[in-house]
Amino acid sequence: MQFIPANINSNRPQRREDWFEQRRDFFVRRVFGDFFTVLVSFQELCQLYTSCSRAENTNNVDLLSGNNEKQRNQIWGRLTNMVGTEMDKGPLWQLKDLCHRIWPNDGEYFDTDGALIDWFIGSIFHEAMKLKENIYILNSYGPSASRISPAPASNSVREKNVQPMGFAPQPAQCVDIRGMLQRIVVAVIDQMEQLAFLFGQTNYMLRIMLPNLSPNMLLVRLLVEQEEIVQTLWGETMEAVFDDMFYGDPAQGFCAAGRSYMSGQWYPQALTMYQRAKGLDGGCSEAITKMYQLKAMIDQNNELLGGA
Repeated sequence: MQFIPANINSNRPQRREDWFEQRRDFFVRRVFGDFFTVLVSFQELCQLYTSCSRAENTNNVDLLSGNNEKQRNQIWGRLTNMVGTEMDKGPLWQLKDLCHRIWPNDGEYFDTDGALIDWFIGSIFHEAMKLKENIYILNSYGPSASRISPAPASNSVREKNVQPMGFAPQPAQCVDIRGMLQRIVVAVIDQMEQLAFLFGQTNYMLRIMLPNLSPNMLLVRLLVEQEEIVQTLWGETMEAVFDDMFYGDPAQGFCAAGRSYMSGQWYPQALTMYQRAKGLDGGCSEAITKMYQLKAMIDQNNELLGGA
């Protein structure tokens, strides 16, 4: 019989942790990409919210109005897709879990900036869950509850408790249904404002973290692939972002993206990145050398494909 040591599995958690750490650049890149996706979804949700009709003589959205039923249902649908469920986690839920894995609140390598991102994303998730529940209540119970007529006003406790025969109010008429729904509406307004604030803070934190993440070529490549979103969210050109990220040498940002593409054999994309680098720094030796090599490789590949 073969002897099996009792501690044979003792190293497995460490191996799993090593596996994660070796792929940390990939997971950090995923945080940025997933956040971009979730933030764009929230901006679309805000457009739906602001398209709702307003309460009379106010600037507040009238979420109890039947005219806004379609928008309420669409808002709930977008929140459901964003958050998901325990059995089918949505992108925001997955992002929360990923941030907590990358930047735990304790341990030997505590990262202050990362801990803030973990906190903000977790707060966004929990605020979105509460908002989803309140929109569900308004959608499911608001229309029927609004049809309940309130009990007639009484001047005394005795009049409330002793009613003429045949005029006893129904139990539902004894509750301020409209007031309860209005409290939920106020909560929804507050939650939308809080989500907007938290998304803005997270977006700002991710931007100022970039210089410390410049060695992450996967992240650099994501930024150029999402250049239009980057410019919209941060109000900066890619050149300006790389100027800050690479300490006054934006050409190095495009070279980093070029190296990443080249390592994956995406030669046309790599050539484009090196061309942009050379456009910023005509004396960039890496860009000049790689452009020459890439053009030769692309021409050779075209000849082989043409011959086939």
